[in-house]
Amino acid sequence: MKKLILSALSMFALTQAFAYNTQTVKDSISTSTTWEPTQQYLLKGWVYVTSGTTLTIKPGCIIRGDKNTKGTLIVERGAKIIAEGTASLPIVFTSAEEQGDRSYGDWGGVVICGQAPTNWTAGEAQVEGGPRSKYGGSDPNDNSGILRYVRIEFAGIAFSPNNEVNGLTLAGVGAGTQIDHVQVSYSGDDAYEWFGGNVNSKYLVSIGTWDDDFDTDAGYAGKNQFIYSLRDYQSADVSGSKAFESDSYLAGTVSGIGDNSKATRAVFSNVTVAGPLNTPAFTGANSQFVAAVHLRRGSAQSLLNSVFLGYPAGLLIDESSSSYGSTTANILDNSLQFRSNIIAGIPTNATPAQKEIIYVKDGARNLTPTNAYADTTTGSPFGSFNGPWNWLKASANNNWIFATENNGVRLFAPFNLSNPNPVPQSTSPISYNAKTLPAYMTPGGSDPFANGKVYPFNPAKAINTDTSGMFVNYNAPQIVPDFTTTKANDAFFDKVNYVGAFAGTQTTSDNWMKGWTNFDPNNTFYDIVSVNVNEAQNNEGNVVLFPNPARQATTLSFDVAETADVRVMMVDMAGRVVKKMYEATNAKGAQTATVDLSDVTPGVYFVSIITGEKQKVVKLSVIK
Repeated sequence: MKKLILSALSMFALTQAFAYNTQTVKDSISTSTTWEPTQQYLLKGWVYVTSGTTLTIKPGCIIRGDKNTKGTLIVERGAKIIAEGTASLPIVFTSAEEQGDRSYGDWGGVVICGQAPTNWTAGEAQVEGGPRSKYGGSDPNDNSGILRYVRIEFAGIAFSPNNEVNGLTLAGVGAGTQIDHVQVSYSGDDAYEWFGGNVNSKYLVSIGTWDDDFDTDAGYAGKNQFIYSLRDYQSADVSGSKAFESDSYLAGTVSGIGDNSKATRAVFSNVTVAGPLNTPAFTGANSQFVAAVHLRRGSAQSLLNSVFLGYPAGLLIDESSSSYGSTTANILDNSLQFRSNIIAGIPTNATPAQKEIIYVKDGARNLTPTNAYADTTTGSPFGSFNGPWNWLKASANNNWIFATENNGVRLFAPFNLSNPNPVPQSTSPISYNAKTLPAYMTPGGSDPFANGKVYPFNPAKAINTDTSGMFVNYNAPQIVPDFTTTKANDAFFDKVNYVGAFAGTQTTSDNWMKGWTNFDPNNTFYDIVSVNVNEAQNNEGNVVLFPNPARQATTLSFDVAETADVRVMMVDMAGRVVKKMYEATNAKGAQTATVDLSDVTPGVYFVSIITGEKQKVVKLSVIK
């Protein structure tokens, strides 16, 4: 199948269209292979990268999954994937369906199997969903390669309960593997699921997931920082959808009774979760949404320095049945930590009224937080905390609760599905300190820091809570992150001065999602791929845009040599169609169209002129 590719010296150079092939990939990749952005790749069925083989994927490459065969890429134990995109040229795994027709579960997803430890009694297991591949081993530092600046869209298939392929499955993957800047969008099951292993990651995004955003199982013990998830309020799974779901034990793993050394011990810090409820009073969300965090089946997962917004419940602590190790025992021995977090926007219109934390006992793992068996008052097994609420609110845990996101947390636009901006506003307690200075600091009504007589905080500087010497060294926001806990004090974690995934310095760099992510993948035009080449070439043919650069409008003129249907589209740097500029049927000869640009944001765009099987591409600069 012939398509076309845009090749450029840089994103701002003149361009020329070239023909390229779509290569169908199926069965096994058993010799080391490089995929180039000069063509696209179509995955059909299970595609295995076998042991001893390295699959290298170059920046800007587009890989599509076939819907009929549920194309899936499986990197087996002993193999490597080197998928290292860039911020301007991310690698994209997406649906093979046409623009506008893509949906949840169009294809399988990306599965990586490693040789790191799990808690399966056999030491290994076969990956969920049907592939032949096994995972698990004894090397916590096993290296399965690199995923960097990668998007995975419309993957994830739930064949049956506990038999699923996720957007990105990490099974027994070791800490030698590098994962950062990955976005999973509109997965038909979980966005990310870890089965054991020790792999670490930073800068993960999950958008519009069907089931859970981040699911951890089988003794996963990795570290993760800077994470954002956002839900489509209409889409949830019958199993109950959450941002985080974590299990340690089930049939086939160790039991955990009397020994929690093989519990799931993942650590997540600096997470921002935006759930389905943009206000606590919103009643239009899918009823299958459960909680922001669900820790169950003996999980010892820790969540630190994070923000959880807009779920029917906040933290759901689910006590295991007597067959497995205890979830709450992990709280008492401090292997499960929930500290320096914000929970906000939780509804109060159902029983129990306070659902920032819910405790469900007696192994009733499938109960929702509003079930009559939900228990928020029992003193056992929370020991001296006299129940889950007192544990959550204990001063040592430094957790904060706000009735609403808008009045309490104050992020810019955390719930906007098409253009999210979860950066804290300048008055957010993440980036500002509203605490009143002590009286000795403000004698006679003085305002020593010219900030309204409140504690000083400059978000561009490190935290210092020393109040001596008339606050000469003090610098802290109202909600102070904590990286002193044993869970987050090692070198992996950046010791930032804010909770949540985004800083609040009010600079453009605060939003690390800018440039490489895509929040409208269904309407993205993926028949243009931008790659770097050594030499720029000018377009052939008579194609004119005048003026260019343009402010409010431009006139497009071009010739059609042979009768053909014509489509002209204006495409942004991420491949999204910004405007349909011109269409004609059975056109021939000179074509002219004046295009209104008054609603187009300033920037550099590409104008794609498609005539039958041919294509030309020109650059258009919009200025205001």
